[in-house]
Amino acid sequence: MPSFQAPPRALLCLLLVFMSACGDDPEPGAPSDAGVSRPDAGVDAGRPPPEVVAVPRAQVMLGGREYRAYQRPGDTFRIVCEEPCPLEETYLFARYAGFRAVKDDLVSVAGVDVSPRMVPVDIHLAGDSLCGPKGTVSGSAFMNQTGLEPGPGSNVCLWELEASRAPPPEVPRPLTVENAVALEHQVLVAHEYAHVVLFLRHELSHEWLVRAISYRVGGQAGSLCDDINQQFAPTAWELCQRSGLDYAQLAEGLRKTDTLWSTGGGTVALHAGVPLATSVYQYRRILDALAGGDTLAACVAGGELRANQCGDSARFTPAGGTVNMYAGQVRWELPAGALVAEVQVEPASWRSGMVVPSPWNAFMSAHNYAFEPASGAFKQPVRLTVAYDPKFIPEGGAEASLTLYWKPDDGPAQAVVGAQVDTGANTVSASVSKLGRYIVSPR
Repeated sequence: MPSFQAPPRALLCLLLVFMSACGDDPEPGAPSDAGVSRPDAGVDAGRPPPEVVAVPRAQVMLGGREYRAYQRPGDTFRIVCEEPCPLEETYLFARYAGFRAVKDDLVSVAGVDVSPRMVPVDIHLAGDSLCGPKGTVSGSAFMNQTGLEPGPGSNVCLWELEASRAPPPEVPRPLTVENAVALEHQVLVAHEYAHVVLFLRHELSHEWLVRAISYRVGGQAGSLCDDINQQFAPTAWELCQRSGLDYAQLAEGLRKTDTLWSTGGGTVALHAGVPLATSVYQYRRILDALAGGDTLAACVAGGELRANQCGDSARFTPAGGTVNMYAGQVRWELPAGALVAEVQVEPASWRSGMVVPSPWNAFMSAHNYAFEPASGAFKQPVRLTVAYDPKFIPEGGAEASLTLYWKPDDGPAQAVVGAQVDTGANTVSASVSKLGRYIVSPR
């Protein structure tokens, strides 16, 4: 999910909440690799460099500090520089021209632009009072938040000034007009802007998705099946290879997701004052329709999304039988007569869990499955088996201590009596009497 980190500086009237640009890790505070430098293709698709012209300038206050803000009328973004600005104005004009030249392509590839609440998207080219000093990442994106509500506005941090002074073995990129307007040097800003496109609309700001978008915008990929996506955006590559999806379907999927969100069809409460965000499961179902088949295997195969995040559904019948879900991670063994009528089982949010020792949080979050309707009860016991991934077990954690819990929405988790762990098969099994939320965690 989007990971939230503390802002670099406390503000009085405007509270800034960081939204991780590498939004796929469900654990708050997880380190981000957003915008880590990747190989540049150096291909400009034969385009002439964009014309560098002066951009209207205004003085604005951001977080109680004075900034220059460069913006053409009607643009959703602006280049900002805290006073005293350490960058040459000619470079600022060139940087504006470089991104403006690919902005329409970015919106075309993404399918939608940033939501109105995220405007303006302030692009910071140097460390300042809002972005803070450059750390281990090359770029980041975060939204402004006023009170409990998001916006107005958002921020993209690029630290280009610091990158121009990078010590060996890194190769510094000089702050020249040529570098500012080069197509291959728009990849990082397109990457971070694409994160902002997902803010509010969706529960995750998918790293694989924004990487794939930025590679297309920067001329490094013509298809989701290209090698650069296989290497750095494997979920996109798997969706292409296994499900036949490509950039056109990616854009259509985000347009449909935006329609679902803007009409109140989302299911995830992330922010006050805006429609509920769409879930990963809802987005995956949109991709299913575009692919003409189930995309769960492709979503999981990339290794960037967990099965419980992607969501799965199944139909249980009175005839019983074995029902496998979540790419084989969950197995239901229903005896005949356990149900008196068919039941369509759907997922609920993976975000609601149980209290465990903090080292076990990642494990609990990864092995948390909700089966709706939670009120569904069986006429006789049903065998439930949930697989677990040992790599999530914290150092010193006892695998033999794992068991199965049932968690009601309005109460503490309850250990399922008789649950058994098989450390050889990496599964926990139990006989259960109802649907609802089941979690594998230590005793």
